Amino acid sequence: MRLRFRCRFLIAALLLLLSAPALAMAASPQRVLVVYENESTLAAVVEIAAGLREKLEAAAPGHIEFYTEHLDITRFASADRRQWLADDLEAKYRGVRLDVVLAVGPGALRFVLERRDRLAKGVPVVFGAIRDLSAFQPLPADVKGIVSHFDVSKTLQLARQLQPRAKRAVVLSGSSGFDRSWEATVRASLGDRHAGFDIDYMSGLSLEGFKKAAAALPREAVLLILTVFEDKDGQRFVPRDAAEAIAGVASVPAYTVYSSYFGANVLAGHVGPFQMIGSQMGDLALEVLRGDMTAPQTSVTREADLVDWRQVQRWGIDRNLIPAQTQILNYEPTPWERFRLPILLALSVIAAQTLTIGALLIQNRRSRRLEEDLATERLELAHLARRSQLGELSGALAHELAQPLTSILANAEVGRRLADAETDDRSEIKDIFDDIIADDKRAASVIAQLRSMMMKGDVALDVLDLNEAVRATVTLAHAELMSRRTDVTVVEAPGDVAVKANLVQLQQVILNLLLNAADAMETMPPKQRKVEISVRKREDGFRELAVADAGPGIPPAMRADVFKPFVTTKKSGLGLGLAICRTIIEAQGGKLIFDDGVTRGARAVVTLPPA
Repeated sequence: MRLRFRCRFLIAALLLLLSAPALAMAASPQRVLVVYENESTLAAVVEIAAGLREKLEAAAPGHIEFYTEHLDITRFASADRRQWLADDLEAKYRGVRLDVVLAVGPGALRFVLERRDRLAKGVPVVFGAIRDLSAFQPLPADVKGIVSHFDVSKTLQLARQLQPRAKRAVVLSGSSGFDRSWEATVRASLGDRHAGFDIDYMSGLSLEGFKKAAAALPREAVLLILTVFEDKDGQRFVPRDAAEAIAGVASVPAYTVYSSYFGANVLAGHVGPFQMIGSQMGDLALEVLRGDMTAPQTSVTREADLVDWRQVQRWGIDRNLIPAQTQILNYEPTPWERFRLPILLALSVIAAQTLTIGALLIQNRRSRRLEEDLATERLELAHLARRSQLGELSGALAHELAQPLTSILANAEVGRRLADAETDDRSEIKDIFDDIIADDKRAASVIAQLRSMMMKGDVALDVLDLNEAVRATVTLAHAELMSRRTDVTVVEAPGDVAVKANLVQLQQVILNLLLNAADAMETMPPKQRKVEISVRKREDGFRELAVADAGPGIPPAMRADVFKPFVTTKKSGLGLGLAICRTIIEAQGGKLIFDDGVTRGARAVVTLPPA
């Protein structure tokens, strides 16, 4: 128990020690003074302030008090004003315990170091946005910061990659003390030729002079804009605004070493983003606030190549010339890049639909071709069936034709004898001629029906009288039925029984059903061989034609298959007749069935739509 109590006590003490700094921080907020060299509206200042606050507030929200001062000594650089600022700040922060002072810009660092004993004695200093520390050496041990290269050499190397045909680089700077100092530094670094460019320097002009000179640059040049805090006429500017005005009218692309210039008509540059400078200064300030002074006294701004996509498009720069690791700002993706997945899905759907439609069209074409082939084969088969039927009827048809021909011959011989006798019995001669004419018409009718049934051709539907079609077919088969000693009774329907059908094919169906009925009764006594053909108008408006015989009927085992091809009860039959008949009737919008309700024989029923 004692051991467990001691362990708990030690853990509680350890937690208390670890939480003491946090409790102290919560009880006493830490104070940070940020001194900027320039005015608060300068784009670089705004970006540095954003990066700095974001870093500090994320690490210690609510436990840091910010104090901010903007010296604006680049525009107002007199010694008297510096002294006035020093006195004012010393009085303002007297009695305020500061934990760290941040100096942004070389003028701010010099101001703080010169007055450190009176403004913030013994308080660590963190600096940033400074490219040259030679004027501040040696630095006190508790002064740390971020050095920015603002590397004009790497910016020109980037320009060489983006504009490989350019031969001349023009470096532009203003007339303020800072501008002239910056120009001198660049002259010492670049000289008269660098990165494959002949280097020219443009300074000592008014803003309008800069704009005119930039607009007149030859196409093989590039323009590098440093700073224009002040022009030849003494007019002062925010450097970003001056750069935007000059680059906006320049005849060649403009480059920069400042991230704040992006969005102000410049194309590209190798820069250390000012917001990143603020973030790095925030990291150093946090280390100082935690009491960690082990970090190196100076570190370098993290830099990168930046390109403004809108200017790439403006100047027609080939995208393939942009180096692989370059960050592209303001990039507007193409519809393909923005909606690649939906476009691919839509294209997939369209392709699938196109393939489906194409397959359906091909299938439809094949189906129509198959239907045409089937229709042709059906017509051919029906024609062959008719010829087969006529072959079976050939003897009866010969007899049918022989009768009127014999009668014609007999009447002609009688007429000749009367002519030789020189008789004056004109009435008898007239009767002879009438008989000859009637017999001739009868023979001609038989031949016409034979000819029509032997012909091939398309199925043309005409308005037909069903009674008349039955009569014509029975007449055609009369001799055959007589030879088979089969009695046929026709029951015609009263009134209109017109249908829309093909006469030849309809006669083929009726003839097939008649012969089937005669065949079914061939083993029965002649007196019992009776066939009835009836025509009627049904209540639903359809016309019905029924052929009933007195034979043995359809065997029960065959009723389901009676209309299938090659199913037959005849020893010499092929079993195609009923299949062809059903196909013909269905093609004309009708039906062919056998009446299952009859108790004796078979009854075939044909229904056709009215005309």
